[in-house]
Amino acid sequence: MSFSTKVKEEIAKHGNHSRHCQIAELLALLLATGEVVFDDGNVRLIMRPENTLIGDKICQLIDQLFDREIVYDRHVKYIEIHDDKMVEKVLQMVKLSDYVDYMEEDWLDEDELSGIDEDEIVYVSSRGVSLQNCHFPKQVIQKDCCKKAFVRGIFLATGSVNDPQKAYHFEIVVHNKEMAQAVQEVIRSFSLDAKIVKRKKYYVVYLKEGSMIVDILNLMEAYVSLMDMENVRILKDMRNDINRRVNCETANIKKTVNAARRQIEDIEYIERTKGLKYLNDSLRVLAEIRLEEPDANLSELGQMLNPPVSKSGVNHRLRKISSIANALREDNQI
Repeated sequence: MSFSTKVKEEIAKHGNHSRHCQIAELLALLLATGEVVFDDGNVRLIMRPENTLIGDKICQLIDQLFDREIVYDRHVKYIEIHDDKMVEKVLQMVKLSDYVDYMEEDWLDEDELSGIDEDEIVYVSSRGVSLQNCHFPKQVIQKDCCKKAFVRGIFLATGSVNDPQKAYHFEIVVHNKEMAQAVQEVIRSFSLDAKIVKRKKYYVVYLKEGSMIVDILNLMEAYVSLMDMENVRILKDMRNDINRRVNCETANIKKTVNAARRQIEDIEYIERTKGLKYLNDSLRVLAEIRLEEPDANLSELGQMLNPPVSKSGVNHRLRKISSIANALREDNQI
């Protein structure tokens, strides 16, 4: 089972006790899956959920709000309400009835559709009119709790979230720009920087940062999934920290080895050309210790001197030795 499915199963079990939150969640599910069909003066409401989980959630909410038991038909994979009065009640509850009435004015039957470019028609299709074409009824989600319920519903219907072990990505896919902007506005009201991108004929509202995805899981009250993701993030952070430390230590070791190699080359050059007695006592003693202890770092070299010398003091003396060696090289080239 994918991580996205686990999140959806968890939030599908969430029960909104407040009626206004139930309405907000139903609004999200209707906008994502619903369409209206005008047939000889009658209006039918058809919902085409992607899977049983969504279908059962829609049925549960309608039962809670209207005391009307409906069933998701798993064979035809849609839910249909063909009672005009019931359809009107549902659409009025989620504040979509006015917009649907407006759509009906633009409705054309199958004969009238012939010869018309589909790109020029907003509200017409052979199956029905998608409720995503409605203007978004912001008055349904004024409270924060209702906004959270709406996000739960819209994610359940059209969202996905990547396995955090692979990548951090959360998205909600909708059919038009206005709907995408409405979803983005709801998510941004919780200080989450949701962005929008167009993907073929769809609009995608997405989050990419791990911390923001954790926050939206918390917002949707998917607490088990949130903990699973946090555990993955902790392990990732630990691995990254260990890798950074190893890389840093490796770089320091390489730097120390390269520096020691250059120091020994300088000392050996002085020894071949002038002899170590060419150096003053403090430099000569350090040069001899460096030749004896090629793997020692500066601090260790300083402790081997009598009296001991600080790391910066050792570095200063070695730089003097290097300057002397370079001067001898220049003299020998003349």
